[in-house]
Amino acid sequence: MSIAPPPGDWKDAFDNLAIEMSISHNMFIRGLNAIHAQALNVKEDKAKAFAFFCNSLITMIHHHHHIEETLQFPFFETKLGTGSMEHNVEQHHAFMGGLDDLGTYVKGVLGGTVKYDGKLLLEKLDTFADGLVQHLHDELPTLESSKMRAVLTTKDLKDLEAALGKRIIKEVSLTNVLPLGLVLHDKASAPQ
Repeated sequence: MSIAPPPGDWKDAFDNLAIEMSISHNMFIRGLNAIHAQALNVKEDKAKAFAFFCNSLITMIHHHHHIEETLQFPFFETKLGTGSMEHNVEQHHAFMGGLDDLGTYVKGVLGGTVKYDGKLLLEKLDTFADGLVQHLHDELPTLESSKMRAVLTTKDLKDLEAALGKRIIKEVSLTNVLPLGLVLHDKASAPQ
């Protein structure tokens, strides 16, 4: 279940906040759907490759939420008020345990200490996927353009975007997360 792009013009910095977030969130949903669709069909000789895919998605989701909690949300709260992003953070914490459990499992498969079991992988995925997807939908209204336009300037957004870009270049893996982002990105639904 993908997220419809929020209304607005992607060339407008305020509208684009939620539009770009929906694009990122849809990449995560596509990744979860791919895992769900393929988990039971993975043969033993492909288990490590599939575990690599799963681990890359988990890493991508972790990084996304880490950036939100350490850069974006604190910045927004300086303008919108303390606690204005707290619901988003609470939702992160609600699904993070299940995401971490799945991450531990797929790292075990990658390391050869755990035998791949598609049914078990799906059981672990099912402990948090619905909550994560709900969060991905719920977060977008917190970035609604009229709310942001009321407290931010275009310069604020450009400064945030520059800081975000620096963090992404510094922190994102060029060998697993970035390529996965290219695979999961639906160019047809993106404005750019």
